[in-house]
Amino acid sequence: MRFLPQPLLLRRLTLAAVAALLLAPAAARAQTFPDYNPPEILDKPLGVTRLPNGNTLIADTGGANYTSTDAAVLEVDPAGQVVWVYAEPMNFTHSANPCWDDTLLITDTGNDRVIRVDHSGRLVWSTDDWGGGSGLLSDGSHLDYPNDGECLDNGHLLLSDRNNDRVLETTADGQVVWTYAQLLRPHNPDRLPNGNTMISDSERNFVIEVDPQGQVVWEYGGSGLLNWPRDADRLANGNTLITDSRNNRILEVTPAGRLVWEYDGLSIPYEADRLANGNTLISDNNHKRVIEVTPDKRIVWSFRNFPDQYPDQLQNGGFEQDANGDGLPDGWYPADLNAEGPAAFLYDGAVKRSGARSAGLEYHGLGRIAWLQTVTVQPGATYYFSGDLKAEINSGVAAYQLWFVDDLGGPLGDPTTVASLSGSADWTTAQAALTAPQAARAVQVWCLSVADGKVWCDKVQWGPSALAPAATGPAWGWLGLGLVAAA
Repeated sequence: MRFLPQPLLLRRLTLAAVAALLLAPAAARAQTFPDYNPPEILDKPLGVTRLPNGNTLIADTGGANYTSTDAAVLEVDPAGQVVWVYAEPMNFTHSANPCWDDTLLITDTGNDRVIRVDHSGRLVWSTDDWGGGSGLLSDGSHLDYPNDGECLDNGHLLLSDRNNDRVLETTADGQVVWTYAQLLRPHNPDRLPNGNTMISDSERNFVIEVDPQGQVVWEYGGSGLLNWPRDADRLANGNTLITDSRNNRILEVTPAGRLVWEYDGLSIPYEADRLANGNTLISDNNHKRVIEVTPDKRIVWSFRNFPDQYPDQLQNGGFEQDANGDGLPDGWYPADLNAEGPAAFLYDGAVKRSGARSAGLEYHGLGRIAWLQTVTVQPGATYYFSGDLKAEINSGVAAYQLWFVDDLGGPLGDPTTVASLSGSADWTTAQAALTAPQAARAVQVWCLSVADGKVWCDKVQWGPSALAPAATGPAWGWLGLGLVAAA
């Protein structure tokens, strides 16, 4: 792929904010927001590939603050320079792989489509055109959260259709020629030289090899071995390289399941490839970087250009300020990256605990949305949190959560749930004191909805424990509302 001429790149940078208004269909999201960073900034890498020219292709899902913005595909040279970028309207991009005709096959996951683009950034093909423009496959179904696509040597496509719990082989015009559907939220299928297919059966915590007749001929995993695997590659030596995402590691196992190599210390890695030189290329998602590590676990190449900047204290905890008039409370991000249903961020003063406004969330469907802010902390220091929460929900949970993060922005341990409402309730005050771990650089403050209905948050405070009142009121424990991005 070639370098974008500077005028074209500048045009893309300018158009990114406008294009982002078209990121998601109205059925999926009631509001959309402009990009927060230029497209060449790597927010959260998912799919990663080392190209024959030595450059690295990265699918940047965007949303460093869990917003459904900033999706792009980047090509980065060995010196760490971004030499090509595709940043036309996309949502939660998961993969970008070279195709037969020197185009790129991209999964535009949040828009439930797969596209091909050429070197000039021109869209040349889309699954939206299947079924006479309806996007329907020959079996009458529609892709639902496609998270990986591969161009096969026979001219077909191999697709992971996550929310339909299946892997498909299709023709370019949408004829289904093979399906394997005994899966639960699969990721990253690979067609092996023997004609079998390797699949990460993510929510069953297995990686499996399936033959053309749909028989499982090899498997590895289970809850004691893997936790949400999202990539598995069969290596030339017969071993299998596995991305064990929620265990924050990459491992290599023999056909008998014996562990022979492991690399940990990652933060929700998404994909790993064994390179021709014996090194391993890894997308370290929550650390906002791609790294290449040697067999003896030395990092010999890394790409990370995200400008980590956190305020020293919580901003606008009462949600009163909107200095630029964009309809969002200053200091807070509308975190809708994991929304899979109709979502709206409420900020009009119709409901408030005090002052003129609060910040609300209306959500219906799978996934979650939240208001999010990240604040610097001092390791070992004790902090006080207080927040008011109101809910009108039919099912699910509304909550405040606090999650400490490391120097690279990766969450440490599990989040602390300070307040949790599982039904409708008037304004409730929740308070707690927490001590920052020694590895912590900052804390994420979430006002979260994993619910069907409306939630409001107001009067959020976070600061040194010396600011806490004498009586801190109720504090909720660890309720297991994991906030790991459901890629």
